[in-house]
Amino acid sequence: MITKNNLPKNYEPYESLLICSNTLQGGGHIVAVGETLPLVIGKGTKPQIWLQAMNNPEQKEFVSIIESSVSKHAAVEIIEENGAIVVTIQGSKVLVVRSPSENSAIVSQLDLRPIGLNLFGNESSLTVGGSTFSHNTMTGGGALIGFGD
Repeated sequence: MITKNNLPKNYEPYESLLICSNTLQGGGHIVAVGETLPLVIGKGTKPQIWLQAMNNPEQKEFVSIIESSVSKHAAVEIIEENGAIVVTIQGSKVLVVRSPSENSAIVSQLDLRPIGLNLFGNESSLTVGGSTFSHNTMTGGGALIGFGD
């Protein structure tokens, strides 16, 4: 399981990560559930993606479905489309990410509802539960969105 203290060995954070119009500067993660990081995006020749789906919400148990941009589940497909990495689960887009430079990436579409998290967005905003965020900036690591303790 990927956690704040147990990151993948080949993970290297982007200096700037734009997530549905919100910016993470100097490293950091999009979402955390307690100590678990369901989605991790790092540098590589193309963006490197690690995605974990909620397996047991009551125990905050996750199962890995993508590791280093490689699908580990039959329902998960990863394709390159117009310079972007597109992740689908059972045909529904859950993530679109591209890297315009070596030190930055842009998440233009995100929908983690199919993996058990009420988090979704597009180029203009990010919605978490009943709250919508747009054009915010966070610096210095940590997680942009946190669920649980």
